[in-house]
Amino acid sequence: MDSKIFAVIIVAIIGIGAVLFMLPEDNNELTVIEPEPVIEEVVVEPEPEPIVEPEPEPEPESKAIVDENGVLSGEVEVKIENLQFGPSEITIKKGTTVTWRQIDMSIGGSGGGVDWHNIVEGPPGKRGDHVFKSKELTFNGGFSFTFNEIGEFEYYCDPHPFMIGKITVVE
Repeated sequence: MDSKIFAVIIVAIIGIGAVLFMLPEDNNELTVIEPEPVIEEVVVEPEPEPIVEPEPEPEPESKAIVDENGVLSGEVEVKIENLQFGPSEITIKKGTTVTWRQIDMSIGGSGGGVDWHNIVEGPPGKRGDHVFKSKELTFNGGFSFTFNEIGEFEYYCDPHPFMIGKITVVE
């Protein structure tokens, strides 16, 4: 039995020694745990690219002549764009040619119903003969008419009768 007591005492001494070995030397000393430094990321926003507006396409040179009263002569162009004629009313001299140019990208799905315009002389719904009437004008299509008679000529677009215009022809 003496050997068993002796073995327990040895194990106890080794255990106490191990605990003492792991303790700090000075129990009065405070252990300060410093936090890890925080590294702030600085995000530099790139300066926005300057917005560069595309150069507008040059307007075709008008061959129209405007007198002191604002009356046009020569070759006059009326644009068909945004479901309207522009200009919608003009005054021209007898013998002037008017060309309607269809540049409307808003038709055929956004309120247009069809993807073309036309030019029909008269008020919307006029029956019978027309002084002028174009075929269907798709994008960039054109129609010209020379006005050789004095008077007022209303016109409209058949599939879009809210599109109306007027040409006044003077001597």
